[in-house]
Amino acid sequence: MNLYERVGNIHIHTTYSDGTGTFEEIAQAANEVGLDYLIITDHNVYAGQHAGWYRHTLVLVGEEVHPNNINHYLVINAQDEMAPYAQNAQALINAVRARGGLGFLAHPFEHSGAYAREPEINWLAWDVHGYTGLELWNYMSEFKSYISDPLHALLYALFPKLAIRGPYPETLAKWDELLGQRPTFAIGGTDAHAITYRMGPLKRQVFSYRHLFRTVNTHLLVSEPWNGNFDHDAQLIYEALAKGRAFIGYEALGETRGFSFTAEQGGELYTLGDTFLARGPFTLHVRLPKKGHIRLILNGFCVAEAKSNELYYQAKAPGAYRVEVYRSFAGKLRGWIFANPIFVHTRRRGKGN
Repeated sequence: MNLYERVGNIHIHTTYSDGTGTFEEIAQAANEVGLDYLIITDHNVYAGQHAGWYRHTLVLVGEEVHPNNINHYLVINAQDEMAPYAQNAQALINAVRARGGLGFLAHPFEHSGAYAREPEINWLAWDVHGYTGLELWNYMSEFKSYISDPLHALLYALFPKLAIRGPYPETLAKWDELLGQRPTFAIGGTDAHAITYRMGPLKRQVFSYRHLFRTVNTHLLVSEPWNGNFDHDAQLIYEALAKGRAFIGYEALGETRGFSFTAEQGGELYTLGDTFLARGPFTLHVRLPKKGHIRLILNGFCVAEAKSNELYYQAKAPGAYRVEVYRSFAGKLRGWIFANPIFVHTRRRGKGN
């Protein structure tokens, strides 16, 4: 099957909730950056009437549903107002699924720097089931965790690449735990608000939509080219998210378009989100657009790594194989690419397996 890469930004707020940009202004920023799609997720309000093509960017509308400062849930493609279900996380998940929608646990682990004076908005309802996946990397959530004092607030507002490092270790560990139980797909989000902050006489927008659209994006592999029809093209995005055909790219460290992760066995090729039955050894292949530090993860453990733009690995063990890639900036290795797994079984799975 031919797959087509689409680069977009997920988890965005407009003036419908606590963002500072209108749909038109945000879409214009995406056009200028060159994004293929956006998914707007205002707090507890569904503004679906604004979905559509805005020049070269497909704008989809979801919702960030929550009862308070816990258990924020990114709802995508429910096509209805989901806030009435906010008080009960499982009821919300069930309602979204009943409408054919997708759901991702937003910023499941948070840390707030002392000077940021922001709440830590964690996911606490880990006994729920039926969600599509989790927001593995939230740019603004990570950024606020490093604001420990006024000096760091100013430094990182001016030079944010010095702060950003990648998904929290506990989020990665939780993802691996969940992958050991069932397919759980990851997305990246910016949590874009474009709010202006003040520090004495100084004020600065931290950060503009344009800035954020050049940071943590979610790349999707869709099954057909765009044809310009909104319903058709939107469905391609929803289908790719549902199947886990996605990777997260931190564009500030270098363009991530063109990354690929595949498995090959007997002439059959598998990619992100796929599941296959292994009959003997198979070959995993990682290819990067630029050199990076590649780590191939199996069931939470690194089984191969390379400092290159390519990695081949002969494998035979079952499990969830995923890829994470780092690049060096200012003397530190920082997260660059995090890809959804390829799932490998070595026997046919019957009922209950």
